[in-house]
Amino acid sequence: MLRQLTIATLVAGLGIPSALDASEFSDLSKSLPANANTVLLVDVSGVLSTDMAKQNGWGDPSKAANRPVYLPPEADKVIVTALVDPMNGFRQLWEAAVIGLNESLPMRLVARAEGGYVDTINGTEVAWVPSNAYFIDFDPKVLGLIHPANRQAASRWIELNKGAVGKRGPSEYLQSAVLRASEGAQIVLALDAKDAMPPHRLAENLGESETVEKHKLNVEKMTDVFASLLGITLNITIADKATGEIQVEFGEDVPFSREVGRDFLLGALSELEASIPGLEDWVFSVSSNSIFARGELETPALRRVLSVLEIPTTKFSSLKDEDTAAEPEQSEIAQKSLAYYHSIDTLVDDLKGELRKARGTTYWFDKYAKRIDRLPILNVDADLLDFGQKTSETLRVMSGSKKAANVSQSVSSASVSASNYNNDGYSGYNNGYRGSGYRNARGVNAANQANRRANRARIQSTATNKKNEGFQLIEDASFEIRRTMTERYMIEFQ
Repeated sequence: MLRQLTIATLVAGLGIPSALDASEFSDLSKSLPANANTVLLVDVSGVLSTDMAKQNGWGDPSKAANRPVYLPPEADKVIVTALVDPMNGFRQLWEAAVIGLNESLPMRLVARAEGGYVDTINGTEVAWVPSNAYFIDFDPKVLGLIHPANRQAASRWIELNKGAVGKRGPSEYLQSAVLRASEGAQIVLALDAKDAMPPHRLAENLGESETVEKHKLNVEKMTDVFASLLGITLNITIADKATGEIQVEFGEDVPFSREVGRDFLLGALSELEASIPGLEDWVFSVSSNSIFARGELETPALRRVLSVLEIPTTKFSSLKDEDTAAEPEQSEIAQKSLAYYHSIDTLVDDLKGELRKARGTTYWFDKYAKRIDRLPILNVDADLLDFGQKTSETLRVMSGSKKAANVSQSVSSASVSASNYNNDGYSGYNNGYRGSGYRNARGVNAANQANRRANRARIQSTATNKKNEGFQLIEDASFEIRRTMTERYMIEFQ
C-alpha cells in the first residue's frame, strides 16, 4: 500500500514535453518528477565511445560480465530518478526513467523481449514487464519507465504528458547535476539532501561518531553543519580510465580540515555499509562549504556506484532481436548460460574482494542481488536460472534485508546435485543460510555510548560470520553448477 501511495505522489509534478531532443540532458530533465531527490545521468553514446569501454567490451552483449552497468545500445542518454529515504538506509520508494533513443523501440518488441504484454493506458501504448514496471511510448525517440508498475500513476503521467505546461522541474540541486552532465562528465549521480536529516537524529549519530571522538570535535557544532547539508554529487569522467570527483556541499562553511572531511565521508559510507573500493586512496580537500574527493574508479568500484540507481530492467534491448518462437540450439543455450554464469561470478567476486573487512559493504549485497535478478534469461539453462535466483536470495539475506523468520526459506533448495541433469532444479543448500541478519544497534540507551559501541561491535562480528557462511554456501553451489553445466554442454564453465 505504501508503494502504491508513494508512486502515485510522483505524478503530481510530472509531465513530459512532446518531441524531446534525445541528445540533450536539459530537455530530457524536464520530464523528471519534481519530488525526486536522487538522479543518475548517463551519456550512453559518450561512455561507449571511450577507450575504457572499447578495451573492456562494454558495448558487446556477449561480454555482459565486463560491464559496470548495462547501457542499451539504442539509448543516447538515460536519466534515472528516484525518491529515497536517507535516514532509513536509503530505502527507495519509487523510481522513474526517461531514455532518449537513437532508434525507435515499439512496445511490442519491449513486451516480447521482457516476457510481458502490450497494453493501452489513457490512449497511449505501454508495455507491462514482469520486473514490475511500465514502459511508456512517449515519443518515437523517448521511452518512459515507471516502477513499481502502478497503472493509475502511469495514466496520470501520460495525461500530464499530453499537454502539461509550466510544470516544476527537479530541485535546484538536481538541476545543477544536469548541468554538470551537459558540461563534460559522462556519468553524474546526485542526491539532494536538503532538510532530509532531523537534527536530533544527527546529534545522536554524531555522538557515536568515531571521527568526532578521534578529532575531539564539538557535537553541537557538527550537528549544525550537517543539518545544513545540501547534497552530494559524484561526477565520473571516462577516457582510458574512469576518474571520479565527489562534492559534499553544505549550507554553511565547513569548519574542519581535509583529514576530518575524509574521515567523515569514509566513516559515513562504512556506517551505511556502502564502502567504495579504493576511495580511501583518493585526494581529499575542503574549500568553503564543501568537502571534495578525487581519484580513480576501477571497474568493481564503478559497478557499485552505478548500482545505486539503475533502470529496473534492460532485457528489452539485449533480447528484442531474438526469435522467441524457435527452439534454441544446444550451442546457443550453452553460450547464453555461460554468459549468465560469468555475470553472476563477476558480481560475487566483487563482493568477496571486501570479505576481509568487518563492516562497510553489505549495502551492496542487496543491490547486486537486484542486478542478478535483472540479467537476461532467455535461453539460459533452467538449473542455472535456479542457481542465479538462489544466489540473489542469499545475497539479500547476507545484506540483512530479510527478517530472521524468512532466512531459512530464502536459500533453501539452492544447491545443484552433480548427478541431476534433467532440469529438476536444486536439491538445496545443504544446511541453508541461518541467522538473524544485520541489525542496527542504535536502540540501546542513548546515554551509554560505550555500551552501544560494544553492542554494535558484537553485531558486526555476527554479520561478518554470516557473510563468511553465505559466501561459502554460494561457493559450494557454484562448484556444483559449474560441474553440472560443464558435463551437460561439454564446455568449461569457469
